[in-house]
Amino acid sequence: MRIVPNQRAFACWLALVSVFVASLPARAAELTPVRIGMSAPDVTEFPVWMAQAAGLDAKEGLKFEAILMEGGSRGLQVLLSGEIQAMHVGLAPVVQANKQGGDLRLIIATANTVPITIFTTPGIKTGQDLKGKTIGISTYGSETDIAVSIALQRFGLTRQDVTISQVGGTGLRLAALTAGRLDAAPLLEPTITAAREKGFNPLLDLAAAKTPWIFDGLVVQNAYLKEHRDTLLRVLKAYAASVYLALANEQKAKEVIAQKFKTNVPKVIDATYEDFKKLMPPYLEPSMAGASNVIAQLEAIGIDVPDKNVASYVDASLIEGLKKDGYFGELAKAYPAK
Repeated sequence: MRIVPNQRAFACWLALVSVFVASLPARAAELTPVRIGMSAPDVTEFPVWMAQAAGLDAKEGLKFEAILMEGGSRGLQVLLSGEIQAMHVGLAPVVQANKQGGDLRLIIATANTVPITIFTTPGIKTGQDLKGKTIGISTYGSETDIAVSIALQRFGLTRQDVTISQVGGTGLRLAALTAGRLDAAPLLEPTITAAREKGFNPLLDLAAAKTPWIFDGLVVQNAYLKEHRDTLLRVLKAYAASVYLALANEQKAKEVIAQKFKTNVPKVIDATYEDFKKLMPPYLEPSMAGASNVIAQLEAIGIDVPDKNVASYVDASLIEGLKKDGYFGELAKAYPAK
């Protein structure tokens, strides 16, 4: 059939549109999906949200997907199943998971100390007052569970002296405390500030001691680390860039905090941002002293740790590579702190 000029122009236009439309899925497919498990909505997981909000994951050819797990121990089981590529969790559950046959590695840290305050109802004034009471944690074996065991030990109590209840993330624990279903709970920002506002008693501030610890970080299967180093390197670049951006752009960081924690209370937003600045290691490096202390504290509360080699749980080689290549210096220039 002979194509007249108008038909020829239409055919050319249609061909161009077809090429453009066909290119859209390809461009989307270029972004490598990375499913990241989140123990709970905590400030230590802020780099994931900041990277998403600023498109820093996409800049590295990635698409972060945050999956709420409501507990680190539960999330590690999902990680071991292969349903997610990484999990935000502290080192203590990793040590216990590897003891049970897992082969996990923590590759960055987002908190190298314990950012927990244990709050109680107003009637509980001392540690001994906790005897016979109910304390909420996220899940058994989690960092909050370990923190409660450490606190009880300081109070001269044991786990048998109290009832420990699995409740979920820090927001859910505050809600249960408010509703009267709990007598005490370990909390993190932004719920620490909210709990003070509600009149709950800060019985023990574990953060004040600044004890070396690895409370939260990014954990992967060792096999995935070996097979997908390039992907994880890009993940770490996006994480680090999000931290530097948040430190340089307070307004943007607070907007993300308000959105993700569903709050418009300035005092809560400010406290959460300050906690982020205080907790986040500048190079996202796991504290080796903190790792050793985790192992020692697990043994102190009666948990056997046959393998005491920190390298069995922590692999900082990707971070060391970024430092050696000058990546953090580049970030400091791109996002100068105010």
